[in-house]
Amino acid sequence: MMRRIHSFLLPICFGVFALAPASAADHFELLDGDRVVLLGNTLIEREQLYGYWETLLTIRYPHRRIQFRNLGWSGDTVFGDARAGFGSTADGFRHLKEHVLAIQPSVILISYGFNESFEGEAGLPRFVEGLRVLLDALGPAKARTVLVSPLCHEDLGPPLPDPTEHNKNLRLYGDALRKMALQRGYFFIDLYDFLGDGTKIRPPAPFTDNGIHLTASGYWRSAAALERGLGLVPLRWRFEIELDGKPRSAEFKITADTLALPPPPANPPAGASRPQDRPLLQVRNLAPGAYQLKIDGQPVAVATAAEWAAGVNLARGPEVDQVERLRQAIIDKNRLYFYRWRPQNETYLFGFRKQEQGQNAREIPQFDPLVAKLEEEIAELSIPVTHKYELVLTAEKAR
Repeated sequence: MMRRIHSFLLPICFGVFALAPASAADHFELLDGDRVVLLGNTLIEREQLYGYWETLLTIRYPHRRIQFRNLGWSGDTVFGDARAGFGSTADGFRHLKEHVLAIQPSVILISYGFNESFEGEAGLPRFVEGLRVLLDALGPAKARTVLVSPLCHEDLGPPLPDPTEHNKNLRLYGDALRKMALQRGYFFIDLYDFLGDGTKIRPPAPFTDNGIHLTASGYWRSAAALERGLGLVPLRWRFEIELDGKPRSAEFKITADTLALPPPPANPPAGASRPQDRPLLQVRNLAPGAYQLKIDGQPVAVATAAEWAAGVNLARGPEVDQVERLRQAIIDKNRLYFYRWRPQNETYLFGFRKQEQGQNAREIPQFDPLVAKLEEEIAELSIPVTHKYELVLTAEKAR
């Protein structure tokens, strides 16, 4: 995929964005107007606190209006156990079905199996049957469906429990999801191996805070596993520029096809952040010396001509700032939508105590315009804008 350069003062030969083509048969695609429901347990519910999955999918399609609704519920199962409230499991399942179908989704991403896995191999047939019933119940939506495996139980050592036996069961439940996806022609995302197998292979740093719940860094890193599971070629912001001669300065404008990847959370664990996840700018044929890069007049980086020729990963800059503002807008939108569909005083508004405060239920729809306003902001922030780049010879030591 080519990047466009609208204007420049020095001759530039090409700009290349590192994306290889993939056929429609082996990758997933979100379409203009898609309504995406994220459904599942704690893994799904907590994603709305960080927004990395949604941000990654949003920046991939900057000119498509795609709506995301997070319907995750901590502790939930395919049977709707956690959604029962003061009712029965049947009530919880009915709530689950009604919430999903009311959105009229065109895409449903479903992640269950972790909580059910504590029943061990003996509970597997019941899980598979419950999964089948759930998928059939959501069938009227005619949505493109993605099944997501549970994470493995990360081994953080004593005093936390040894996860070896639990991981054997998690593998069984993940395999059951894989088999169901294959039978129904759904996409399948295997998140189990994202954390290694919990015994022999481990990531460079823990990605959970207790072995089972992802941290901010865990969600940030697992977004790449989401890409792979959907058959998508990873997004990488990379721009290569070839200059004529050996100039001692360069000025050009870049309009990217997509935003850069979201930056890692503050103070990521050692080894969690990788240079290749940052935007890379490569400028060849500069005269020897150290050069300061300014973007829209703001200093961003200093490197030698040799380092610019090899490529410099940019830890900051307007592209990074914009994608972080986008992620924050996504978090704000998800928080308001959470208040819309799961008000904290639901029992008083809609439940058996509504005779006390039920008159306030009329305020709940007032969240809708607030959510819509943030979705307009998200749509605007997802579109890259043109930036002016300057490389100026400097006496400052490159860093």
